[in-house]
Amino acid sequence: ENLVVPMRNGLCSQKYKPVDYKHLYELAAVAKMASAKIQLKIKKTEQVAKSNKEQMLLKQHRQVWWQEHKRLSESRQKAEAEIKTFLDEVSHKNNFFLDMRHLEHKLSKERDTYQTNTVVPIWQLKENLKFRLSEMQCYISEESCLKFKFNPVEMLQQIKFVKKQQKAILEFLILESLALERELEDYKTNALAHSFEAKNGLFLEIPSALLSLECPYPDLKTLIINEYQKLASGYWSKLQEMDQQLKVLHRNTEWKEDDQWVFQTVINQYPSDLQRRRTLYLDMLQRHLPHKSRHDLIVHEKAWDGYHFLRNQRRVLILNWAQARKAFLLKAMTTVAEASAVHETEAVFANTRQKQQEICADLKAKV
Repeated sequence: ENLVVPMRNGLCSQKYKPVDYKHLYELAAVAKMASAKIQLKIKKTEQVAKSNKEQMLLKQHRQVWWQEHKRLSESRQKAEAEIKTFLDEVSHKNNFFLDMRHLEHKLSKERDTYQTNTVVPIWQLKENLKFRLSEMQCYISEESCLKFKFNPVEMLQQIKFVKKQQKAILEFLILESLALERELEDYKTNALAHSFEAKNGLFLEIPSALLSLECPYPDLKTLIINEYQKLASGYWSKLQEMDQQLKVLHRNTEWKEDDQWVFQTVINQYPSDLQRRRTLYLDMLQRHLPHKSRHDLIVHEKAWDGYHFLRNQRRVLILNWAQARKAFLLKAMTTVAEASAVHETEAVFANTRQKQQEICADLKAKV
């Protein structure tokens, strides 16, 4: 019944006040304006926080890369000084090093000539353009003087000529670079082949120290050689298994070689004891590899960690093999020395016994 009363009384009933929509609109507008101001403050705060975070990251990146630049510069100076000292000491002893010094001098001259023919004209053109632009600003109101002092058509032709020249030089350098890369790849293939042969020989070839052992017991020497081959085969099979796993990991990666090089180079620049190391190098990787998502970087990071772990395990295996090989050779020589001593003792004992038998025979004959 109470719900029906308002409907009976109608909209003009004295029990209800008319709605002031204008006032409500004003209140809503004020609330919206206050909300917009709050949102604007939030956005500004977020932008400031983002900017501060970006500046902090860049500052940390600069510190790391500056330290790395300093370290590499010092290493380069040290290496160059050592090479120069070495060449100065041995150049008069070997013609090869003397030829290398002549080649270095020749390459230095070629580099200076190239710089004079390519880089210097660009800088001269740049300085000339700066000078002409300053003239234009000085004589901007004097058209006759401007026409007399500056010919834009001639300057544009000169710029086009320099661009064309630089384009031809760059194309030549790119072709030369590709040829050098192919040559280096050939050298790399040959080096890897020789490395495999040397590695194969390091594991499976019987050391000359074992072959030259003078053992009075041929069976013992054969046993020692067989034990060495068994030990070497065990390490060799483990090494081949690791190499196969490394090949599979390297083959499964879908990254280009350039991206892979950037990835490894960036990560290696950040020391392992650096705070927030992973955050920093992931941020730098996103800057250098913008076409890779963060998920791609993390997935590749895990694969690279596995590859790096296997490489370390492989290095440890080779070190363990070197130690085991050295210990085996030492033990083999000790065993052969002991066998030789036993053989000499037996020979002395047999000789003494034979003499005793001869003496006994003589005594019996006299009796």
